[in-house]
Amino acid sequence: MRLRLQFVLIIYLLFTSHLLLAAGHALKLEGIDGKTHALNEYVGHGKWVVVNVWATACPYCRHELYDLTNFHNAHQNTDAMVIGLTIDWPSFEFPEKNYLTDFASSHFIDYPILMADGELASKVIGQSVDMVPITFLYNPAGKLVRRINGMATEKDLEEAISNNPENYQLEWADVVPPEYLPKAK
Repeated sequence: MRLRLQFVLIIYLLFTSHLLLAAGHALKLEGIDGKTHALNEYVGHGKWVVVNVWATACPYCRHELYDLTNFHNAHQNTDAMVIGLTIDWPSFEFPEKNYLTDFASSHFIDYPILMADGELASKVIGQSVDMVPITFLYNPAGKLVRRINGMATEKDLEEAISNNPENYQLEWADVVPPEYLPKAK
């Protein structure tokens, strides 16, 4: 009887966590294009979706923009895309839209950029957004399969989609802002 109860509880938790993720993905965010968008417009529609949480003032975030843009441009018409979820750093508040729009234009970012604060970004993703840069990778079915803490490179993303991971993985990138490195025990 106890085993049956545990099984039912596990199934319930799996089902409700999926509903919570789906609810977060439906939250509307303002894009720099002036329209509102939800993550569920992109996730789960047959493409890999890379959601990169970043900030214009973060040097590590700025460094990875070239790789993210190259990856997006190479895959956007076939099997993958990038979405920028931008917050202000170090406050984790909402970014200033006019500055962000000018920044995106001057850095040739052509993938969708949505604006959030740390709390809203966490709700949208369904996980704590407690650092930048941080990247979340959703498979074509819409399942979150990877979280990369630190700078994601084009090579990292290419390997991730070619390996087609089934289960969720948390990874620390080769380059991580020092203030976010795991503390030695």
